[in-house]
Amino acid sequence: MKLIRVIYRATLLICCLIFHIVWVVVPGVFKGRDLDHALDVSQVWLGWVLHKMGVRIEKHGAPPSGTHIYVGNHRSYLDGVLIMSEVRSLPVVKAELASWPLIGYGAKLTGIIFVKRESKSSRSATLNAMQESLEMGYSVLVYPEGTTHLNPTTIDFRTGSFNLAAKKGFSIVPMAIDYADLDDAWVGDDTFVPHFIRCFGKKEMLVKIRYGQPINSDNVDELVTETKQWIDRNMFAIRQDFVLEKTSKSVPTFGE
Repeated sequence: MKLIRVIYRATLLICCLIFHIVWVVVPGVFKGRDLDHALDVSQVWLGWVLHKMGVRIEKHGAPPSGTHIYVGNHRSYLDGVLIMSEVRSLPVVKAELASWPLIGYGAKLTGIIFVKRESKSSRSATLNAMQESLEMGYSVLVYPEGTTHLNPTTIDFRTGSFNLAAKKGFSIVPMAIDYADLDDAWVGDDTFVPHFIRCFGKKEMLVKIRYGQPINSDNVDELVTETKQWIDRNMFAIRQDFVLEKTSKSVPTFGE
């Protein structure tokens, strides 16, 4: 059953990626690149695909209206996909994603901002692209830890996006995300295919996301500290929710 589920979902993903690319590319041939169209298509498409892949999202709070810099902790390559299905936004992702077959091409079409974190010039260009996108009215999604991990709270943040927010008056919206099964996280030397089989061979993947209220300040240190503290508190709260839910399921009810 697991193998059949993996084959079905992998085939579904590939077919949907091709359909998504065609849906975005074809109108662009006649009308030019339309980022609004691409984002609208992506949001609907991602929500549908995640549902078919067995991903169940439980939310606490809601994305605020307006244009913001969304900042979250980082567990997996799926983090950005999950948020994009909920928030009309342009994520900042590692440049390596651009080379992934189909996925990388689809990402380029939807305005995703690529960055080589080890390159100072690339980081500078990324901040310029973020500012331009925000000024055009598009929210941006950032994972300032720069890498995935399994720590119970956030690791050190890169401060580029916070500097941009402080100098240009953009607000930060903090987010916390975690997976019921930490094996669903993608960390260390894990590679895509084994991770895909492990995650999507299961019937269901449960993810919890919490959204905070916009944070504004012209002080970079205050922005970083307040954002980090909010995410840490809510990462802990999500993990406690998972523990309580698991405990309640394991306790027999009266009469059993």
